[in-house]
Amino acid sequence: MTSATNKWKTFIRAVRFTAKDNPGIWPMTFVTAILDALFPYIGILLSSAILTELSGPDRDLRRLVFLVLLLCLLNFFVYLLASFCQQFLNVLQYILMQHLDETVAQKAWLMDYALLCDPKIHGRQRTINNWHFDHGMVAMMTQFTSLIQSLVTIGISLALTVEFFAARARSGGRLSDFLNGPVFPVLFFLLFALSAAYGIRSASRQQKKRYRLTKDSEPYVNQREELLKSCCAEYRRGKDVRIFHARQTLLDRFLSLNETLANLWEKSETSLRAMSASSVLLSRLFNLLVYLFVGLKALCNAFGVGSLLKYTGTVARFGDGVTLLVQTVREIVQNIPYIEDYFSYQDMPNRTADAVLPVTPQIRENYVFEFRHVTFTYPGASSPSLSDLCCRFQKGEKIAVVGRNGSGKSTFIKLLCRLYDPQEGEILLNGVDIRQYRYEDYLEFFSTVFQDYCIFAFTLGENVAAESDYSKEKAVRALENAGFGPRLSTLEDGLDTQLFKNFSEDGVELSGGESQKVAIARCLYKDAPHAILDEPTAALDPLAESDIYQRMNRFVQEKGAVYISHRLSSCRFCHRILVFEEGRLEEEGSHEQLLAAKGLYFRLWNAQAQYYREG
Repeated sequence: MTSATNKWKTFIRAVRFTAKDNPGIWPMTFVTAILDALFPYIGILLSSAILTELSGPDRDLRRLVFLVLLLCLLNFFVYLLASFCQQFLNVLQYILMQHLDETVAQKAWLMDYALLCDPKIHGRQRTINNWHFDHGMVAMMTQFTSLIQSLVTIGISLALTVEFFAARARSGGRLSDFLNGPVFPVLFFLLFALSAAYGIRSASRQQKKRYRLTKDSEPYVNQREELLKSCCAEYRRGKDVRIFHARQTLLDRFLSLNETLANLWEKSETSLRAMSASSVLLSRLFNLLVYLFVGLKALCNAFGVGSLLKYTGTVARFGDGVTLLVQTVREIVQNIPYIEDYFSYQDMPNRTADAVLPVTPQIRENYVFEFRHVTFTYPGASSPSLSDLCCRFQKGEKIAVVGRNGSGKSTFIKLLCRLYDPQEGEILLNGVDIRQYRYEDYLEFFSTVFQDYCIFAFTLGENVAAESDYSKEKAVRALENAGFGPRLSTLEDGLDTQLFKNFSEDGVELSGGESQKVAIARCLYKDAPHAILDEPTAALDPLAESDIYQRMNRFVQEKGAVYISHRLSSCRFCHRILVFEEGRLEEEGSHEQLLAAKGLYFRLWNAQAQYYREG
């Protein structure tokens, strides 16, 4: 009962959501459905009247011509109106689909970064985006059109069926008594109820199987899409595919996924076809019996030739209405879990949205960060990436973070930026847990260049400013300070240069080093209180790297900064160096102090000495 109540609440919520999002979609759904339901009855009723007029002893030619013209005109205009309404409804559904895609994207933008990195949530997001007209609230509108159409069809058919039952058989005998008696209509509606009930029960069973099939196949569908998009369609990976002859490996993987999906679908569809066939068979059997009833009444002189056409058409429409009703109910029941998936995705709580404490100008001017016994383990990892980390740094300090690969350096940065929250311990800003600060305010605290930075297929200026409305003078200055000035002078369109060819054939391709300079320029443009550079110069040669660090050092001046680099010579100008090893803070001190201690830093330094030893 609880499950049924939840489904009903989900359904009502979807109705309210669509009505608020697109106010015209429900009225257009009703109008379209009613026109689609009425259209066949124009032919049934007017054709019946024409046949009655033709078969009568006293034909009225004027009336006959009028009925024929009325039939043609009504068919023409109602068809045009119904087609226009259907196309308009399709447009409204498309707008709804686009808005739903936008809400999924907006949720992803606002979602906690830790949730966004969860493969299951990422897969659910892609699955929702792939529904289009087939599932969810867009499909609900199509289903409601069919539902209203079936109900109107059944309603009109029932009204004419009452007239059919009221027509008295006049031939006499037991058959006429049976057709005129109460048993006949009771039997008729009993068969109708039996057909509808079995169809709804069958629909519920099929819904569960289809939804289970969708859930079982969802991971393989997402993997196949990712394989096609990232490995086959992404031109940047084309070099490796060709050089290392990876085409056959990719093809084998693609075929394997297809085979797995085909096996899943074949096994499920076999069962579904059996259930569907039994439902359709019962519905057709009901139609056959109804045709038999109409024929018997006609044989018993209950009505004439014209009425025979009317009642036969009515019964046919009645059967179609019942079949459509059963199918639509089945589709609606099948579709509710998809709507539940959408709302459960949208309702995922954002822990970062709960904090309300502002980061005041006073905090930005004078701040101290402290990691107090922080431990963090990535979801699914067997061991922590950081263990019992304790350290402090403040405004004006330049901190270098060094260590071997996998020692926890980037994790340290992600925790500081609150992309993740630690499972143990706390990170403090001026003595207050950073989880209490308003998230957007806290993010404004940092200018960052991550090692996996992103350069967008926008203009150069938009990439630097991360917005469309920006200061061109400030953007140029940031690019020059990042060492991109000489390259900027060669670009004919300057800041308006389109990067990459995703949206323009004239797009400019940047080298790895140039891209890193643009990312550093973005960091400089933001001009936040604290700068973070997570190996931002990996694609630069040592001389270019040294130049970038000197420029950054001048930029931060009295601000705070955290630098991560594998080239230890880049850290010599920093006030303190934090040495990480296997998720622990192994050593801490200045360059000279750490060399004198002859610990891990000393060993790392001597391992790289041939690259930066003076003289």
